[in-house]
Amino acid sequence: MKASLLIEIGCEELPARQINRQLSLLADGLGKQLLEAGLIAETDRIERFGTPRRLAIRIPEVSDRQADRVLERKGPSLDVAYDEDGKPTRAAEGFARSVGQTVESLETVENEQGRWLFARVEQPGQALAELLPGMFARTIADMAGARSMRWSDREERFLRPVRWLLALHGDQPVKLEHFGLQAEPLTRGHRIHSPGPHSVADADDYERVLEAAHVLVDPASRHERIEHQVRELASQAQLEALVDQALLDEVAGLCEWPVAIMGHFDRDFLEVPEEALVSSMEQHQKCFALRSSDGALAPCFIAVANIESRDVEAMSAGFERVIHPRLADARFFWNQDRRERLADKVGRLDQILFQEKLGSIGDKVRRMIDLAQQLAEGLDADPATVERAALLSKCDLVTEMVGEFPELQGVMGRHYALADGEPEAVADAIEQHYLPRQAGDRLPESADGMAVALADRLDTLCGVFAAGQKPRGGKDPFALRRAALGVLRMLDASGYPASLRDLVDAGLAGFSGQLEIADGLGDEIEVFIFDRLRPWAAEEGIETNTVHAVAAGRTGSIADFMARARAVQTFANNPAVASLIAANKRASNLLKQNASVSLNGIDPKLLEDEQERALYEAMEQTRERLDGHLKQQDYPVALAELAELREPVDRFFDDVMVMTDDEAIRNNRLALLDALQRLFADIADVARLGR
Repeated sequence: MKASLLIEIGCEELPARQINRQLSLLADGLGKQLLEAGLIAETDRIERFGTPRRLAIRIPEVSDRQADRVLERKGPSLDVAYDEDGKPTRAAEGFARSVGQTVESLETVENEQGRWLFARVEQPGQALAELLPGMFARTIADMAGARSMRWSDREERFLRPVRWLLALHGDQPVKLEHFGLQAEPLTRGHRIHSPGPHSVADADDYERVLEAAHVLVDPASRHERIEHQVRELASQAQLEALVDQALLDEVAGLCEWPVAIMGHFDRDFLEVPEEALVSSMEQHQKCFALRSSDGALAPCFIAVANIESRDVEAMSAGFERVIHPRLADARFFWNQDRRERLADKVGRLDQILFQEKLGSIGDKVRRMIDLAQQLAEGLDADPATVERAALLSKCDLVTEMVGEFPELQGVMGRHYALADGEPEAVADAIEQHYLPRQAGDRLPESADGMAVALADRLDTLCGVFAAGQKPRGGKDPFALRRAALGVLRMLDASGYPASLRDLVDAGLAGFSGQLEIADGLGDEIEVFIFDRLRPWAAEEGIETNTVHAVAAGRTGSIADFMARARAVQTFANNPAVASLIAANKRASNLLKQNASVSLNGIDPKLLEDEQERALYEAMEQTRERLDGHLKQQDYPVALAELAELREPVDRFFDDVMVMTDDEAIRNNRLALLDALQRLFADIADVARLGR
C-alpha cells in the first residue's frame, strides 16, 4: 500500500533563520534513505512545513513495505574456490556460509576475467515501520550542528529541545521512538488560541487540522498572508510599506498565526537619517517601515503579532512602547556622533587593526589615498575629491551608529560628511566606495566613488595575498572572491584603460616598504581575480569557450576584454559563421602540425590557385577596413567585416590542397592561413569557439 508519510518534530521555539535549513536537512536526509530503500520513486515532491514550534515533512506515495529482491553475489574465482583435487577450499565454504547456501548449490559465472562462484540470494523486503526508526535516527544525527543542544538527561542533540513527535503513514500511526518520546498521531495547536494536543487522522489532513487550531503551518502561506496584510494596512492609511523580502522571510519564521498591526512613533524621530530608523525597526524590532506619498519616511510602522487580540489598540500601544526606546537610541547615536567632525575621527582609525601584517585601518586608508589618486585620471575623477573621500571613507567605523548598525557603514559616513559641510561629491563617494556590497549589487555611480572603491578592494586583495592569507577551500575571511568580482565589474563598467596586471602591480607597490613581495605574487593575484571572470561572464550570457578564445587574443583592459567577449559571443551565436569558425580550427590544426616550419610571409607570386588568390585579395581588403574599427574598439563591426571572409575561406578549403608536395607552395599556403588567423587575433582566437 502506498500513502503519504508525515513526520513532525515538535520543539521549543526555533531560530527563525534556521527553520528552512533544518527543513531541508530533514527532507533530504529522510528522502534519500527512503529512495535508496526503494520505498519512494522520487524526492522532488516532498512537502516541507515549519513554524517556530515544529518541523514537518510529508512525502507522497510511500510504500508500506519494500519489494522482495534477489541479490546477486560474486564469490572467489574457481581457481581459488577449489583445490587441485576439485575439493572446495575454505574460501568457497566461507562464501557459501555468507550467502546461506551450500557449496553444491552455488552457481558459476564466466566473464572476460575468468570463472567465478556465484549466488542468487533472495532478500525479503522490510516494512516501513522496521526501517523508519533507523532512518530517522541517522537523519537527526546529521542535522546536529555546532548550535545544537542537549537537554534533560538525553544524549541526542537537536537545535532546540524536542517536546513531541508525530509519525503517520496515511491513516496509520507509525511506531517511532526518539528523544525519549513515542510518536503519536497528535500535533499541537497555537500556544494561546488552541493549546493542547489535536488529533491528526490522516497525513493529508495535516494543514487542515492545524489551521483549525490557529497554526498556518506552510511557510509560503504565512509569507503570503503577512505580505498581503502589511500592504493592505499600508494602503488603507495611504502609505507605502517598505517590504524587504529577507525581513518578510524572518517574520514568517517568528509566528504561527500572523496578524499585522500598525503603530506610530513621535514625528521628532524623523530628524534622524531614515536609514538608521529603518534599520532600527527592521533589525531590532522586525517591523516594516512606511513611506508617505511624497517618498518621505512616515512616523508609522507595521508589526506582526502571533495572536489575534480583541483589543488591537492595546496591542499597538505595546509595540509602540517597545519601539520607542530603540528609535531613541538611534537619535542619541546620531546626536552624539555629530559632536565630533568626521575628519577629527581619522586618528582613531590607527587604533583599529585591519590585519596583523598589514597594520591598522588608518594604514589602509593612507594606502587607499595614494592608490585612488593613481586611478583617478583613468576614471576621469577629480583628484581632490578622491583624496578627501578616501581620507574620510572609513571614519564612520568609529561612530556609535555604525557600531550598533554595522550594515550602515558608508551610508552614515555620507550623512555625517554632509552634516559637517563636506562637498556632496565627497559624501557620495564615501557611501559608494562600499559598492557593490554583494554579487548583483549596484556599482558606484560617480567616478570619484569608483576610484575609492577600486582602491579599497585592490589594497585588500594585494595586501592579504602578500600577507599569506589567500583564500583556501571554503575559507575566505576577507571576502577576497567577492572583492575580485567587484573589481572586475567596476573595471568593465568604468571602461578603465589599464590592464589588470598594471592595477595589481600598483596595489602591491603600496606594500613595498612594509612586506616582502614574493616573486610571482602579482601573477597569482591576477589569475585569482581573472578566475572570477568566468562565472560572471556566464551570468552575462558569455560561454566558457568564448572567454578562452578572447583570453588567447591580445592583452588589454578588462573593459576591452568584456567588449570583445560580448561581440565574439554574438558572432559565435550566428549560424552563418559556423563554417568560418570550423575553418579557423582547421587552419589552427594545420599550423600546429607544422609549427617547426619557418613562415616568411605570403609571396603573391606563389599563389597559383584562383581560390587562394581570391582569399588573399579578400583578406587584404578586409585588413584595410579592420584597422580603423579596432582602433575605435568597434568589435561588432570588425567581426562583421571578418565574417565576410566566410565564402572565400570555404572555397579555399574546398578547392585548394594546403599540404601539397611542393614545399614552397605548401609553406606559402600555410603563411596565408597564418595571416588569416592573425586577422582575428586582435579580437580572439576563434578556433577555440564552437560547441
